[in-house]
Amino acid sequence: MATSSNYYTHLVEPATEEDVENICEDLRLGIGEEELEEYRDWLNEALANCDRIQNIDEETIPVLYPRIPGVKPPTKTNTYNAWASTVHIKGEPAGLLSGKRIAIKDNIFIAGTPLQNGSKVWSGYTPEFDATVVTRILQEGGTIIGKSTCESQCFSGSSFTSLSGPVRNPHDTSRSAGGSSSGSAVLVATGEVDMALGGDQGGSIRLPSCWTGCVGLKPTWGLVPVTGSLGMMPAVDHIGPMASTVTDVALLLEVIAGFDDGRDHRQRPDLAKIQYSQLLKGDLSGKRFASVKEGFQGVTHGVKSEIDNVVSKMREAGAIVDEVSIPLHSEGRPVFTVLMASEYDNMIRNNGQASGYNDFYQVSAMKHAFKSQVRDMQPVTKAVTLFGEYLQRKDGAQIVARAMNMRSTIRKAYDDVLETYDALIMPTIPYVAPKLPKPDMTLKEFVKNACGNLKNTQLFNLTGHPSLSLNVGMAMPEDKGSNKMPVGLMITGKHFEDDKLLDAAFGIEQLLKQ
Repeated sequence: MATSSNYYTHLVEPATEEDVENICEDLRLGIGEEELEEYRDWLNEALANCDRIQNIDEETIPVLYPRIPGVKPPTKTNTYNAWASTVHIKGEPAGLLSGKRIAIKDNIFIAGTPLQNGSKVWSGYTPEFDATVVTRILQEGGTIIGKSTCESQCFSGSSFTSLSGPVRNPHDTSRSAGGSSSGSAVLVATGEVDMALGGDQGGSIRLPSCWTGCVGLKPTWGLVPVTGSLGMMPAVDHIGPMASTVTDVALLLEVIAGFDDGRDHRQRPDLAKIQYSQLLKGDLSGKRFASVKEGFQGVTHGVKSEIDNVVSKMREAGAIVDEVSIPLHSEGRPVFTVLMASEYDNMIRNNGQASGYNDFYQVSAMKHAFKSQVRDMQPVTKAVTLFGEYLQRKDGAQIVARAMNMRSTIRKAYDDVLETYDALIMPTIPYVAPKLPKPDMTLKEFVKNACGNLKNTQLFNLTGHPSLSLNVGMAMPEDKGSNKMPVGLMITGKHFEDDKLLDAAFGIEQLLKQ
């Protein structure tokens, strides 16, 4: 810290004339050569403001519970490659999560435990504070026993892109476990943990929950704070619970939801604390469900058969299930592609955290990202970054702005149906888990394998509706594999009515147990 008004350690090195010339050329500022020195002098005077901010203490988040840094488990005990690292952090002696073993997706911060985020880009980075959701879990008596493997930069709906290798499906280790919260889903499905946290930007909680047979909830956008996690785009970033039962998902949501003292701009300050696990009644009588026709495009016979079976049971229990058409469910998918590419490019430019928001900024993570090598990204993230940068340079991001404006049109299309119905239903993914791809893929094959299963999940990230995947049966793969694989039903509800969505899912879950 500075000791006098005349001396500051430079936070940002002074600009040279060449620096100014390069910036002026890139930004087309129209500053002539004869003016460069004058602008450079003004710039260097302005940089003194950067130095003086050292006089103000920035907010820090204390680490509340002792722990030993996490370590990568040996291969022989990490059968499905689902663990990124193992730790043992004991929370309070009593609480809602007392006795629960919990895994944390490896894009979420645990102080003192290295974070990989599935990518070489993050090698060598260790967070110095806990994510808010981690602190809340420990305060309610949960025991965190490890970080779960996630896909490279969380940018894959399959499970073959992580730096540590493929995460394998426990129902058939030759098949995908889904992504990007691949490890969390597998650890829940195998019973190695009772609960897990996932992250969802385009389906990354619901997709692996579907293909491994567990329950995963993408909460309403802004219900759960993302403070202390690596995201992709503020408009689609979510953290949510995963477990083997709806009850445990509701219990974990109860703990992690709620306002985070203004550290996350996505959140409303009037968020009420809700006892989600205490509101599960499961009575489907009179509940109205809209089966979205467009969500069944490309559905396989086995998946449709299992969903038809559960719909029949729902009707027998007194629920009303009608087929409805929402054309924007399929027509709106290009909007997600355009926005994700552009905003991911912005995240790269801003070293992992979009600027200009009223958030808690993860400075050490941004510092690491600034020094890391972008060339170490996997092909999908390179491709979307290229796409986003091209749009910025050639179009000035006008098409991106138009796509952002279309979000409300898409949201309204769902909301209009939800005025009449309690929830929307469709397959989480219209087919069961495919074989893991071979390593010698072309770029197009890589992108298709990584992102080809998002079509039913991705738009609810743009609209912010709460959306849950529930296992409703098993079906044979179309490639005639030897094992039946899990089938997921996706249930989507109204904004901030996560309690009613969970209750509907609980009712369906109870039917399937009969």
